[in-house]
Parts: sequence; C-alpha cells; structure tokens
Amino acid sequence: MEQHKSYHEQALQPQQWDYLEHPADRAAAAGADPEPDEPDADHESDQAGQWGLFGPSTVTWRVHSDPLIGLATLRALAMQVLHPEGMANVFATARRVDDPWDRLQWAQRHIGAVIFGNSIEAAMTGARLRAVMGQVGGFSGEGSEFRGDDEELVLWMHCCQVASFVEVTRRGGLTLSDAEHEAYLNEQLRTAAVWGLEPDRVPATRRDLTRYFRRMRPQLRMTHEARAFISSLISPAVPELLALTQRNRPSWAPVAGLAWSSLPNWARGMYSSVPGDGAGSLAPSAATVALHSLRDELHRNRH
Repeated sequence: MEQHKSYHEQALQPQQWDYLEHPADRAAAAGADPEPDEPDADHESDQAGQWGLFGPSTVTWRVHSDPLIGLATLRALAMQVLHPEGMANVFATARRVDDPWDRLQWAQRHIGAVIFGNSIEAAMTGARLRAVMGQVGGFSGEGSEFRGDDEELVLWMHCCQVASFVEVTRRGGLTLSDAEHEAYLNEQLRTAAVWGLEPDRVPATRRDLTRYFRRMRPQLRMTHEARAFISSLISPAVPELLALTQRNRPSWAPVAGLAWSSLPNWARGMYSSVPGDGAGSLAPSAATVALHSLRDELHRNRH
C-alpha cells in the first residue's frame, strides 16, 4: 500500500535535505517491480495521470533526483532575495529572517509535489502557493504598491529556481548535453503554468533566461534583510545545524556557503563583502570542484 500514498504523505523529513526522492526509488525500496523502460509504458502512465506533469523519461526527473538539488534550492533562495519584493515573498513562508530553514523545507515540499506528484497534487500545490502569495503585499522601493502574486514577481521567483536547479546540478557533475539543458527549461513551462504564469512569457531557452536576468539586474539591490537572510544560511544556529545534518555528511555551514559561492558572478558582485569564510569565499572555479566533491560524497552516502 506504500506506493499508493500521496506525495504529501511521503513528504521529505527535515533531515532529508540533499535530494528530492525519486518515486521509482520509493517503489523499488517497497519491493515493487521496477517501472518498464518502454516509452509506451511511460506514455500510458502519463495518460492515466500517474506521473502528473512529468515522468521518468523527462530531463526534469533527472535534474530533480540529483543529490545537489537541496543545495540548488538554497542557491535559488539566495538569488530570490536580491529582488526587494521577492524578499517579501520569501518572508511569507519563513518564520523570521534569521531562520530560513522552514523556508527551505517549504520550498522543497512544494517543488517536489509539482515535479513528482500526480496531476491533482501538482494543481493543489499551485493553488496553495498562489493563495499564500496573494496575501503578501507592500510597497516597493519606488513607493508603488505590489502584491506577492504579481506576475512579474512570480516570474522572478520561478526563473531563479529553474536556473539554479539545472546550473548547480550540471556544474556539479550531472551529465546533461546542451540540448538536454534546453529541454529542461522547456519542460519547466509546465511548472510555470502551475504557478499561474502564462507560458509564452516565461524564458524557455538558455539565451532567453540570460536575457531575462540581464533585464532584471537594474531592479535588484542588496538590502539589510537580504544580507541577514544570506548570512543566516551560511552561519546557521548550532541547534538548527544539528537538527538538519546526519552522520557522515558534510556540516551544513560549509554546504550553505557553497550554495552562495555557486551564485552567478553578477549576483556575488552585489555584495560589498563575502558573507562568511570557508566555502562562502571560494572562487567560481574552486566552487565547481567543491560541487563535484560534494556530489560524489552524497552519492556514496545515498547508496
């Protein structure tokens, strides 16, 4: 009966930060027969709604089953808070600025439900997110009023996630061709639709995504709240650190520092100083090497 539970009933525990569990892995662990490899079987499952928005044959499942997906989620948060109104959306699902771990777990649960859940779970997750963001409001730096579910703001949140997921996992050693990278971005139009975005407004190629971030950069700034949020990621309180790590895994602070070091150069350049030392001060080339090493270690602990 285990394989018939919903994704939310099998949601990640706080300790499972490193990857979003692949449904096929869960079925195998429960003693179920592995899924057939034939494309027709995948198609039939998709038609029946078993795989929801995606399926075993998609690049999305490969990316989101990677051990570095948790670190990529952290990197996405570090990008999102550079948008002042995006910071408000992050606050909406974090208890306080110096406690980002609830926000990380919240993001993992919701993203995982959309990626690995069935069609109903994906739709319900999107509705829940839109309801939360619809309650966020305030005034921008220019004095204009904004809502958390404004299309431009939701688009920013989505693009930070998509870019982080594929760039961190690929940079850390996940084998993806340029064509598969492009395919992932195109597949993520389905996720964008769940968040309430019009697909024709969402960057669906690497070129379009690069242009989007270039266009957004004048609107970004380093606020006190954003710096406090990033600093709390890199230097978490010890009780939280102990609760979120498992034996034989790298300590959380260096991993969080590596998430910051994996940011694009333009994002790192917005800081007047490095928010921390150790992994948080790695040069881009050294961060790439560290991502490879971390991914290898996580693979060993995972199997």
